[in-house]
Amino acid sequence: MRILVVDDNEEICEFMKDLLELHDCEVITSLSGEQALEKVKERVIDFAFLDIMLPGMDGVETMRKLQSRYPECGYILMSGVQPQIRVEEGLAGGALSFLRKPFQISDVLEALEKY
Repeated sequence: MRILVVDDNEEICEFMKDLLELHDCEVITSLSGEQALEKVKERVIDFAFLDIMLPGMDGVETMRKLQSRYPECGYILMSGVQPQIRVEEGLAGGALSFLRKPFQISDVLEALEKY
């Protein structure tokens, strides 16, 4: 499974990458929505974890752009603060769920199992 992790916190990207690679996933990390779109231009992704609060294009807008290319991909939104309106928009727009930071390893693995 190829997974995209988009978060402006490099430590979270590295944590998610290490965790998911232990579960036989190929992981692409990105620090912004724009960078994520560029990195997956030539690749197919199966699942994406997207921080809502990103500089520039936020996680919900990034998800929308990814959905046009990867409609079968599973999307999970994440945030340390809960911007309720953006969470609701993301869930209404096709995100499978929302993970509130800090989250547990089991939360990440459970999200993948549901997909």
